Amino acid sequence: MTGAHWAWSLAPIGAALLAAFVTLWGDHWRQNRLGRRIRDADEVKTRLYGFLTPVAEYWMANKRDRVLEAKILATKLIVVAELDQMQRHSMRLRRWYRDTEKCRLDMIDAATGGCFQQDDWAPDPSRVTIVAREIGRIMRTLRDAC
Repeated sequence: MTGAHWAWSLAPIGAALLAAFVTLWGDHWRQNRLGRRIRDADEVKTRLYGFLTPVAEYWMANKRDRVLEAKILATKLIVVAELDQMQRHSMRLRRWYRDTEKCRLDMIDAATGGCFQQDDWAPDPSRVTIVAREIGRIMRTLRDAC
């Protein structure tokens, strides 16, 4: 057997090993990417449900509370930034982000009352219901988008 003939007989084995390596690497990369999207979705879910707590405390209180206003605004900024970052992972998540824009705006509007700086502030538990409903809508559609 000549050297060239011997090398050609090993070529299919090398090609098969290379194909196996590329397949395993591609699957590993896809699984990591999917895992990251699921972890991000879980983090957003936790933050969104956590957002509901200061909103409920604020709108069911007997008086205006600037500390809760600050918590709501800070949490809102974090959640909005995370949602914006998540939508960059895939076309499906970008479509989800675009489709849930109205839900996000309604949620923020209900949480802040449009503007916290109101002289005639009064408790409004119906706002908490609106925020919870919009969070539920966002989460239902996020589950499908991941």
